[in-house]
Amino acid sequence: MPTRDGEITIFPNHEPLITALVPGILTVCIDGKNTQYAVGGGVAEITPIHVTITVDMVEDGAHLSIEDIREKKMEAEKLLEAYKNNNKSMDMDTYIELEQQILKEAAREQLAMK
Repeated sequence: MPTRDGEITIFPNHEPLITALVPGILTVCIDGKNTQYAVGGGVAEITPIHVTITVDMVEDGAHLSIEDIREKKMEAEKLLEAYKNNNKSMDMDTYIELEQQILKEAAREQLAMK
């Protein structure tokens, strides 16, 4: 599970925890079978018997096109670079949205390449 503090693993009877999630790859293991998802930012609530994950993006990789992902990622990178080079004061909300879009596309790209 990708968190702000790095990747963590959740086991049965885990200590209660609420943690912020960042864009990355989430691996879910059920009955010994791993399934991976590209996820965006969000939050996870962990109890000894349940894990609740709320994210702003989740994809299973079934229909991901590496070309489309790379195009969207490059577009966001160009916008961010143009925004950085702008001599006017920066709108931090837009800057953060562009950074998050790049991270989400990177997670999707990572999953698509598996």
